[in-house]
Amino acid sequence: MSGVTYRIEVEQDDIPVRGNALASGDDMLDRETEAEIIRRLNQGDVWAWATVSVIASCEGFEARAVIGGCSYADEADFRAGPYYEDLCDEARVALQATIDDAKARLARAERLLAE
Repeated sequence: MSGVTYRIEVEQDDIPVRGNALASGDDMLDRETEAEIIRRLNQGDVWAWATVSVIASCEGFEARAVIGGCSYADEADFRAGPYYEDLCDEARVALQATIDDAKARLARAERLLAE
C-alpha cells in the first residue's frame, strides 16, 4: 500500500519489570538486567521499559500494532530491532482492513440513500 506513513508512540509499560524483563536461566544476570531497567525508568527513560505502538496512516485513516515489555536504548535502537518491520506489516494489514470496512459502510450508506 503506497502512501502509507508510519509513526511510533511510546509509553512506559505497566507490566512489572521484575520477573518479566529476562528469563536467561542466570538469576544474577536477570536481576542485574531488571535493576538496570528500573534505574533507567527512575531517570525518566521511557525506552527502558515500554509499550510501543506503530501507527500506519493514509488519507486520514489509521491503524496500529502494539507490543509491550520492550527495553531499547532509544527509538533508533527499536527501529533497528527485530519487531519494527513486523509491527509495520501488522499495522498496514489493520489499516487495509479499516479502509475496507469504511468502503463497505459507505456502500451501504449510499444504497440506503438511494432508496
